Amino acid sequence: MPRPEMEGEWIEGWPDRKKARIMPSKDDKGRTIFARAPVLEFGGLTTPTDASYIIAQLNMADPIHPDDYEFVVSGLVEKPITFSFEEIQRLPSVTVRTTMECAGDDGEYFRWQKDGGPKPSRLKVQEEQGGWNQMAGDDGGATNVDDIFDAIPTTCLVSGGEWTGVRLRDVLELAGVNPEATHVHLVGYDEGRPDPTPIYLSTGRTDIEIEDPGVINYDKALDLSKAMDPDTILAWAQNGEYLRHVHGAPLRVIVPGWSGNWSVKWLKEIELLDYEMPCYYQTQYFVLGDGPDDPNKVPCKELGVKSIITNPIDEDSPLKVGIHRICGYAWSGLGAITSVEVSTDDGENWTEAHVEPSNDRWLWRRWSLNWEATKPGKYSIKARATDQEGRIQPQTPWNFQMKHFDGIVPVEVEVVE
Repeated sequence: MPRPEMEGEWIEGWPDRKKARIMPSKDDKGRTIFARAPVLEFGGLTTPTDASYIIAQLNMADPIHPDDYEFVVSGLVEKPITFSFEEIQRLPSVTVRTTMECAGDDGEYFRWQKDGGPKPSRLKVQEEQGGWNQMAGDDGGATNVDDIFDAIPTTCLVSGGEWTGVRLRDVLELAGVNPEATHVHLVGYDEGRPDPTPIYLSTGRTDIEIEDPGVINYDKALDLSKAMDPDTILAWAQNGEYLRHVHGAPLRVIVPGWSGNWSVKWLKEIELLDYEMPCYYQTQYFVLGDGPDDPNKVPCKELGVKSIITNPIDEDSPLKVGIHRICGYAWSGLGAITSVEVSTDDGENWTEAHVEPSNDRWLWRRWSLNWEATKPGKYSIKARATDQEGRIQPQTPWNFQMKHFDGIVPVEVEVVE
């Protein structure tokens, strides 16, 4: 059986199934700095915090005790305000459930579709020592791109979670937004010098000239309209418990529907602007375009519409003749999933799957279909999703940084007597 063993762990003194846990990479002090989620092991909609993916683009911020935490709202406002953690918790609270997906999740499937070769596997575990931001050579240059891909898989960078906090809109309205404001500049306490390795990793190239901005704080310039969306929040809790440091404590931004790089962690400052700040992670990285010299590159924003098959997978083959449950998850950057279709003959015919009902607009949905495999042979199983805006998977074309992959990846299985 190729999947991780599912039985035999003792929890609270009683035997139980193995708990789903992240697949981590750690720094030289043993601290997790990058972690993939065990997507194939999930049994429900909300990813346990222990199993939620982790990415820090720069050095993680130093821990701040909630009693010592504060952030400031400034810029094009009627009155700048500094909030303490206690003051932010006095505001009316809200809870939003959403799927958080890294812009680069499944990016290696873009590479596979374009260049061929072995199909990436979500079962692959990366090297535990050293994340992508520790892959540079001793001279500061990048290592071989194939070595990076082999050491740091880019699958399983997605989680579903519940977040509790306050609406960003409520905070901005307390400061008074000036009419000329168009963007909300969000700055985190995390800082560092951007490592070019993730750009080499995402593009598959080392011949690209990359801007060196020096030491910076992680920041994003969010469209004011998205900032004022009632589901865009400043969160202090995840999955029923206070935020952990690796997930942005004491306070982080949650921007549902947009790729995870917008959800700034360790929030330090909010500044209202009348222009789009040229943030490094908006102009140099996390962009969509045909190539590094494309004059029309745009920032990655809303995700496409996507479904993944979690059962069966290629590694489950061969399957016995009989009834098999095909199932997985589907989500969209523009709202709820309305349908999922499944094909077992490489896209020749499609059958509508059962999609679990849900009132959550942004959270992924589970879907399933019972397939009766009556004849031995080789089968190519595909799934495609449709969202409330009528978008049908896939939506995002190949782009040079291989972001926002929402393509259809077939599961290849053989059925035997």
